[in-house]
Amino acid sequence: MIEVSAKEIWLADEINLVRNVLSVCYKSMSLEESFQLSVRLTDDKEIMDLNKIYRNKNKPTNVLSFCSRGSKNNKCVFQVLGDLVISRDTAIKELENSKKTFEQHISHLTVHGFLHLLGYIHEDDKEAKIMEDLEIKILKELNIPNPYLDIN
Repeated sequence: MIEVSAKEIWLADEINLVRNVLSVCYKSMSLEESFQLSVRLTDDKEIMDLNKIYRNKNKPTNVLSFCSRGSKNNKCVFQVLGDLVISRDTAIKELENSKKTFEQHISHLTVHGFLHLLGYIHEDDKEAKIMEDLEIKILKELNIPNPYLDIN
């Protein structure tokens, strides 16, 4: 179950894109449990406020992931996976001097955030390689080229 709320700067097609990418992520990772996931599509001001509160960083970022994996003993139909917050403003700024489309970049940010919710991290080269390989695999299923080949 995916719950999405969005600021008015997000277009309906963009909201649907995020929802579709998350569905592909779920299928691609062969998850057996049913999850509840909340997504907030927002702007730089809101994500900067959250980044300051939860990460003590007083600047906007492209995506935040808040993992809420519940206990396996939870009898609810849906386990709460967590919350994703994506800033449209930062995503657009990151596309300057890039060959990527907005849709490609938002898809990548969505996949990246989803993997964080599953516990994947990129604190060292080994962890980063594992996470990047999964991102590339899922994005390929969405017909999106490897985002690491064209960093700019």
